[in-house]
Amino acid sequence: MTVTSSLLPPASLAKLKTIEDRIAYKYSQDRIDQGLDQDGNDIDSYHSSNDNDDNEDQALMNWLFKILVKLEETAPPEEEESEDGTVVTEETEEEKEYRQEHEQLTDRVSACVAHFCGRAASGAMTRTWTFRSAPPQSLQIHDPSFTGGDVGFKTFGSAYLLSKHIAQGDIPQLEPWTSEASTSTSATQLPLPKILELGSGTGLVGFTAALYSNPQGPKVILSDYHPNVISTLHHNSKLNHLDSKCDIQLLDWRDILRKRKLRWNSWQNKGDQEQEQDKNATTPHRSTEYDNVAPSCIPVTTPDEETNCQELPESDRVDLIIGAEVVYDHGHAELVAHVVDEYLKKNFISQDSQIPLERRRPAFHIMFPLRKTHADVIADFDFWMDKMGLIDCRQAKEWGREDGETTFLYHWREYVRKEHLSA
Repeated sequence: MTVTSSLLPPASLAKLKTIEDRIAYKYSQDRIDQGLDQDGNDIDSYHSSNDNDDNEDQALMNWLFKILVKLEETAPPEEEESEDGTVVTEETEEEKEYRQEHEQLTDRVSACVAHFCGRAASGAMTRTWTFRSAPPQSLQIHDPSFTGGDVGFKTFGSAYLLSKHIAQGDIPQLEPWTSEASTSTSATQLPLPKILELGSGTGLVGFTAALYSNPQGPKVILSDYHPNVISTLHHNSKLNHLDSKCDIQLLDWRDILRKRKLRWNSWQNKGDQEQEQDKNATTPHRSTEYDNVAPSCIPVTTPDEETNCQELPESDRVDLIIGAEVVYDHGHAELVAHVVDEYLKKNFISQDSQIPLERRRPAFHIMFPLRKTHADVIADFDFWMDKMGLIDCRQAKEWGREDGETTFLYHWREYVRKEHLSA
């Protein structure tokens, strides 16, 4: 008989395993992929009603707390140490085994309690996301704990949905296109796309793009503004052996806006009023929840500030920008519009008219949940995108899950430059 069995009876151990399985299922891809009817109603049989769910969860929480109390009562004594830090009394092998088993069991119960308190309270987890393409592809994504990651600590439902569209080939600019109708001896080919992900978080979208893009093409750029998130991205890149296909960069959107406004001020000082008015440089920047975090770019105060803030050359711009859950604050609405305008190519990817227009025009694909509380933020985003001359040429809505249980209607949009709406 194991030491754990002496701590809890078999029936309690079995119940704990059932709760752990339930939590694993809650965050599993199977759970997230479960069917929803056309109105978005949950049609699986795992949960019958919200009220019943709440009552059942509370009952399980009460049971887990009782188990924690029992474990506290049976905790092994602390090791006695002398003044110089050496252990006074060595534990026997049986006592060491008891201590280890007790700690493991306490950690399991505590983890279950944390998960019932919500994703933000739960600890780190690593999940495998499988895309049913031909052949199927999988990614392992580590979600750090909230305290460890600060921001970007979880994989949002919008990230998974956008990743599925990438895997299904729904992003026209992602793959090179060969014109079968070409009369030349060699087929006309669309250049391999340069791809940038904004606000990568745990990186599911960017890594999916790297997984499904041509391996001969440029590295997919995954970006975020927070050093902790960058660390998570490097971890997940190594976890999926994608270092050779990804370039992870620190990108603070506020730096981009600051540089643009310095550039516009420079134009204005030179008397170029028309460009200043076109870019709405006098429009005040709206605050964002991250304004208390210092921008990564040191303010430019040298005589070379104009050079440092030059507009990106076309060769440094990208063909495809992707982003999931990147607009949930009024400040983001303005910042994302400016960043997309700064980084998205101004020219067609290819001038070959035999290639379909939707394949050769640079685009920004975004996925976000339609939350009633954020309707004004999205309206603000629409305003700024229009000011930048970026038009949504395609929209789609679909149901999905957030945090493994909350159901949202998600919005997918494709933005292109206004001048690229027609050939």
